[in-house]
Amino acid sequence: MGASFLITDHTIAPPARALLEQRQARVTFAPATTKHDELVALCARERFEAVISRTIRFSAEAIAASPQLRVISKHGVGVDNIDVDTATKRGIPVLNAMAANAQSVAEHAILLMLALKRKVVALDRSMREGRWERPGHIAGELMGKHLGIVGLGNVGRAVNAIAQGFGMTVSAYDPYVPTAAVPAGVRLVKDLDAMLAEVDIVTLHCPLTMETRGMIGTRQFARLKPTALFINTARGPVMDEAALMAALKGNRIAGAGLDVFTDEPTPLDNPLRDMPNVISTPHIAGSTREAMDRVAIRAVENAYAILDGTTYDPICLVNPAALKKGAGASR
Repeated sequence: MGASFLITDHTIAPPARALLEQRQARVTFAPATTKHDELVALCARERFEAVISRTIRFSAEAIAASPQLRVISKHGVGVDNIDVDTATKRGIPVLNAMAANAQSVAEHAILLMLALKRKVVALDRSMREGRWERPGHIAGELMGKHLGIVGLGNVGRAVNAIAQGFGMTVSAYDPYVPTAAVPAGVRLVKDLDAMLAEVDIVTLHCPLTMETRGMIGTRQFARLKPTALFINTARGPVMDEAALMAALKGNRIAGAGLDVFTDEPTPLDNPLRDMPNVISTPHIAGSTREAMDRVAIRAVENAYAILDGTTYDPICLVNPAALKKGAGASR
């Protein structure tokens, strides 16, 4: 019989399920509605060797309740729902599906830019309500606009490739990317506030860390042009929602495209949901069929790389210090 897996969702993409079946894995699903105490009890009862983590918080308590746990593999990129520090102390490697959904998220970011520029949502609504608002309707183009990318990782690079295809000028802020690694045509800047004052659109593609939490707030929104658009398909807490709301209501920026929020699912009383100059989607930028297949396969392959002691892509390892404690393949 194969290894015991916990998947914190109600399903996984068919290609990944096929991989698990080939290895005769014993798979338990914990749907997104699973409560924290229920998850901890499940871990204590089933003694999982591997966890494929999606949206449920996998806490220190869940890790403590899993004495046989050898690897946590994220079905996605962001690991802010996993207690990485506790996993590291236990010697449990945490890996993510780096780059597997980058193209999907990048296309969604560009989609939000286009939808805002062309006022697609408002025009669709007016057509459904029986109005024909072509006379006097003036939209905008992406061509020739200055795009500012915050975070030049896999998604940021994919956004840049699409943006340059549209004929946009691209600047990027990422203090961790060396100049030699910057893609052709991108101007790497060292001062975020200075870049924000220049661009027509700013799009966020950085992870949620202590450093990035709340990094786009009142001062940053004040730096943007009144005609600027703000896009966030990264993580909600990277932006200060109250500051964004104030900037939108005060016409200090022209609009926002949001796929992520501080609290998810986003409460019905969140005022950003009702702003006419905001287009919002429910954290689905990476949820294309193609991306879900790639992410799921990568998540399963990463887990088995640790369980089997075989090779994995080092860019996927979130906590290298865990391996120094003799975890995973060395057990």
